[in-house]
Amino acid sequence: MDKEKTSSQNINVDKNNNPFEEIVTIVENSKDRAYRKVNEELILMYQEVGKYISKKTEEASYGS
Repeated sequence: MDKEKTSSQNINVDKNNNPFEEIVTIVENSKDRAYRKVNEELILMYQEVGKYISKKTEEASYGS
């Protein structure tokens, strides 16, 4: 629910005479949140891959 408040706080209805500006702001805020989530998932994926590779290299014998 805080995310909804955050996006609505960025929209100032009194100052925006053009309703399309409000829509653009809503879309941009949503896109920013989506980018942050995707980046978070990518970081977690890289971390998992790194752990996997590290584990496999510890288990492997020299030259294999």
